[in-house]
This record gives sequence, C-alpha cells and structure tokens, in this order.
Amino acid sequence: MYNEAVLVNRILEAAQDARAEPLPDDVAFELFAAQSVLREFDLSDEEVEVGRIGGGKDGGIDGFYVFLDGALLDEDSDVFADDFKASNVRKHAEMDVWVIQAKRESSFTETAFDKLQSSLGRLFDLTQDDEQLKVLYSKELISRVRIFTDAWMKLGIRSPRITVHVDYVTKGNTTDVGKAVDHKRGELETFIESRVKGSASIARLIGATELYDLASTEPEYDLQLRVAHYVPRGTAYSGLVRLSDYYEFLSDDRKRLRTNLFDWNVRDYQGEVMVNRAIQATLESDQDEDFWWFNNGVTILCSSVSISGESTFTLAGVQIVNGMQTSHEIHAAIGKSNPDAERWKRRSVSVRIIQAQDEEVRDKIIRATNSQTKVHDASLHATEKIHRQIEAYFKGHGWYYDRRKNFYKNTGKAADRIIGIPALGQAVMAIGLSRPDDARARPTTLLNNAKDYADLFNEQIALDVYLWAAAVQRRVDTLMLAGADRFVRANLRFHVSCFIVTRTFGRRIFSPKQLATLAANPVDFSEGYVSTVTELLQDLAVKIGEENEWTLDRVAKSKPFVEDVIRAALGANDEMTSIAPALDLGDETGS
Repeated sequence: MYNEAVLVNRILEAAQDARAEPLPDDVAFELFAAQSVLREFDLSDEEVEVGRIGGGKDGGIDGFYVFLDGALLDEDSDVFADDFKASNVRKHAEMDVWVIQAKRESSFTETAFDKLQSSLGRLFDLTQDDEQLKVLYSKELISRVRIFTDAWMKLGIRSPRITVHVDYVTKGNTTDVGKAVDHKRGELETFIESRVKGSASIARLIGATELYDLASTEPEYDLQLRVAHYVPRGTAYSGLVRLSDYYEFLSDDRKRLRTNLFDWNVRDYQGEVMVNRAIQATLESDQDEDFWWFNNGVTILCSSVSISGESTFTLAGVQIVNGMQTSHEIHAAIGKSNPDAERWKRRSVSVRIIQAQDEEVRDKIIRATNSQTKVHDASLHATEKIHRQIEAYFKGHGWYYDRRKNFYKNTGKAADRIIGIPALGQAVMAIGLSRPDDARARPTTLLNNAKDYADLFNEQIALDVYLWAAAVQRRVDTLMLAGADRFVRANLRFHVSCFIVTRTFGRRIFSPKQLATLAANPVDFSEGYVSTVTELLQDLAVKIGEENEWTLDRVAKSKPFVEDVIRAALGANDEMTSIAPALDLGDETGS
C-alpha cells in the first residue's frame, strides 16, 4: 500500500470514528467517493446521500446525480412540475450527469467497464419502460436515472449540452493500470456518446492519489479583488470592478466558477429567466455602454478587509450574498469567449464590500439586499431569529444546525451530527404534523409553502422539540441503513418515524408543540424495533399498492397510506409493545 492509500484510509477512519454509530464500510466509502468527485458542486451530506445507489441490482452503479446549470436536480425540481415551461431554461443549458462506481479495492478491472456499458445502454434507452428495466435493476436506480431521462426529454427542444461523467473510484494506483482497462474506458466514452446523441462523455479512473487530492482540497474563502474606483464608508466600500477582474475573482485555478462563494446566497442560479436574459443581452451588446449602468451589481460580505496599493482588496471569509445571477452570467459570458478581450477590461460591474463579523448584522444585510424580488425557496428563512436560536441550542448539545449550507461540514464537524434546514423541516413535518407523505414527496421544496413553514418553524415550539425530532429521524435513518433495502428506506423512513412517535404519544399528532413532553426523554430505540416497524409498513404499502396498482414511491406520497400508518401505530398489537414498551431516546441528543 502506498502513501496516498494510507492517507485515504485515515480520512475514512477519522470520519467513522467521529460518528456516534459508524456506517457500513462499503457505504462510508461510496459516500466519501461521491463527496470527493462532486466537490465542485458543494453538495450537503444529505444531497450526496440522496444520489447513492445501494443494495443489489445496482448495475455496477453506486451513485447517480444530475445537474442543470450546476444545480442538483431531484424528483420535485421545478423542471418536473406540471406547469413547467421549457422556455424557462436557457438554450444550450449545461446538463451534467454523474455516474459513480466506488469499490474498496486496490485495483481497476475491465469487468467494471463492461458492466457499466451494459447497464447504461439499457438505462439510457428511452424506449425501455420501468417494467422492462426492473427485471435487471433496482427501483432506486431506475428512479434516479429517470431524473435524467425525463429532464432530457422535457428540455430537448432547448438543446441542452449534455455531458455524462463516469468516475470509477477505487484505492488503486492509476499509474499501474493496464492497456486493456484504459481501452475499455475509452470504449465506454464512445458508447455513451452514441447512446446519448450530441453528448460528450468523460470516463475517469480515480485512484487513491486522485481521491486524496480531491478530498484534501479545501474551498477558498480568502481572495483578492481589484477595485478600480471605490468609496470607503467605515468598514464598507462601494466601487467598480472591471469585468475581467471580477471573472478572475469568481474563477478557481481551472477557471471554473467558485460555487462555494454563494453558500449564503438565498437563491440558486435561475437559468433562462427574464432577468438573466436581460443580463446576457447587456453583456453581449456591442454598444459603447458600461455594464454597471444597467445592472444592480453584487454585494460581498467578508470577515475582514485589507487594502494594498491603490486598489487591491484582500478579503477573508468571502460570501456573495446578492448578485448570484449577475455573477453566473458574467462568468459564463467571459468563460466562453476570450477572457483577455478588451471589452471585458473597459466595462465594469458595481460591487459593494461590507466587513461584518456579527451574525445578526450579516443576516440583516442578506435580508435587506434580497428584499426587492421574490425568493421562491426557503433559504431566506435562514436569516430569521428562530433559526439562529435553533443553531445555538443545537450547538450547546453537540449538534450542528447548518442554516448556512455546509458551514459546519467545512469546519470538520461529524457528519451525523449536522442537519440542514430542509432535513429538519422534513423531520418535523413527518413527526410533528403527521405528514410523512409530504416529507417524502417534496424533499427540496417542502418549505416553499408559507403556511407549512409557519407551522414548522415558530417561536412557540420549544427548541428541545427541534433537537429531539432531528435525533429521532437521524436514528431511524441510521438503523434502516443497516437493514432496509435502499428503495424501501428512501420511501418509508419518514413513515417509520411517524409510526414510532405516534405510537409512543398514544394519539394522533397535529402540532409539533404536542411533542414537548416526549422531547424530555432521551432517544434510544433498537434496530430490532425499527426493523419490525419497517416490515409492518412494507406490508401495508404492498396492500395499498396492489389495490391501486401503485408503485412504492407513489404509495409513500399518498394520504391513504398515512392514515393506515397512523391507525396501525395506535392499534399495534401486544407483540409490538413487548419490543418497544416505551420510546427511550438514550443520550442521542447529547443531553
């Protein structure tokens, strides 16, 4: 074993040691591999887990992810909504498909590429329906691939630029790979391009050296920016930055957009919406007009500022909190042309730089600079008092509330003690509102509804209820990971939590405030209990599925199934009582 393989093992061991309950070794490596190769997308641990394919009938695929203009697609993404219009997406949008095979082996084999070619040939065949595919492949794999094929068909008229990336990850040494393996790699690229017409394909071998390099690369938040003309006001500055200089500021050493600079931004990139088309038109204009005349500019928050020379700002802890659409369009326009062209040097963007270390002040700035237009996702809620209170309470009990995406992950906190706003919302929705169907059906859009949000997050709910709900859901997830089929786990995890808490409470739960008495108890139910509940709910789901000719994922998103789950929880038999006489929650909450 060479040095990088030893270092990779040490990273894995440290991550496992930090967990209250270590993951199975294969699962830990699959997640580590996906987190490493997808590092540029700055995904949360929850987003990485969603794309992991586990169990049998995986077709040699351990991870499957789809990105549209850098944004991760999930089953409830806007592109799949009934009222979605393809014209909302820019023409030639970038669609990246990432297929990952991760094995804890010390070599690379030809067989892996043979299996991938066979699987992708069928999975990317638009004439194959789910019934035909499920003979060979798991429902979980098929559902993840459908995110790509459905988006491909919906956006076909916009001619997206599709790139299929295949990463074969092991702990091997890529310098020792034989010609036959490399030949198979090239064959796979050619095959994919023939199957997905007009696409590009990139198949890579990722060994221990490459894996260590990817895993040890930390995102940069301390950067320099040249500001041509600026006015200082205390610890804030307003000025103009040449587009060429702003492009360099936004780009990493491979000229890719530094997505980590937008971790605190309350919007995702919106694609081909009207405002972005206007930005594109202004950038492409040949008129002798400066860009900043027609654009509101960007706002940058940082923890410290120092100025050298006449105009070089050194910024620590950089976050672009307003102007994400402008930044994306500038980077895209300059990146596809000559970055050194004179037109990018003679035109400027307006930039505000604000040094602010106090979190409440930062939140006020974020809210103020994003109040002019509607924010459709829940990100702006992160600046509200209730979320700062939850974060402080969690931290005092050894947990970390990631109201700023990946903030605690980037500081090295244990992954199983970090939970983001969407995940906490799902847990409270399933347990505190008895709506596991909605928690399952809307993983990324759950908090967009104003009434739902108000029911889930308000100061009348005790802070210990939030921590307790997070701990319950996390324990269910961990115990199901060890025993349940991947597809079953993805669809029933919230229903299992709902059943367990409803049964313990003794009646139906309509509000998270009702959980206050339960939240005083520690969380510790057994793997056997969770397994028994899962089997019971599977039987109920099969019955409803057969009656209505529904698949498991449709059953899991239905109201009739929720009613059956709650009836079963309140009328479960004596055998269930003997397995779990009470909900004893251990010291899982750290209290």
